Amino acid sequence: MDRDTLVTKLRTLRGEIARLNGDPWSPAVERSLGVAEMYLHLALWQLGEVEEVTPELSPGGRGAAPPETPTRPGLTSAR
Repeated sequence: MDRDTLVTKLRTLRGEIARLNGDPWSPAVERSLGVAEMYLHLALWQLGEVEEVTPELSPGGRGAAPPETPTRPGLTSAR
């Protein structure tokens, strides 16, 4: 298998995992799928593909960053 085909298949698998994890069956399954996605991301990185490290925090990404709110009373956001 050539590199480009491998990269395409890895990206396809990451997309499938994201779709499966969109409505997780249980917290354990959600975590397992998250770990699988992490390993696919690592494989792409090892192939030299530059991928967003936290796509869920990018604008429009799944699970986009919540509005600025302190985590505890009296704390302010570091951003």
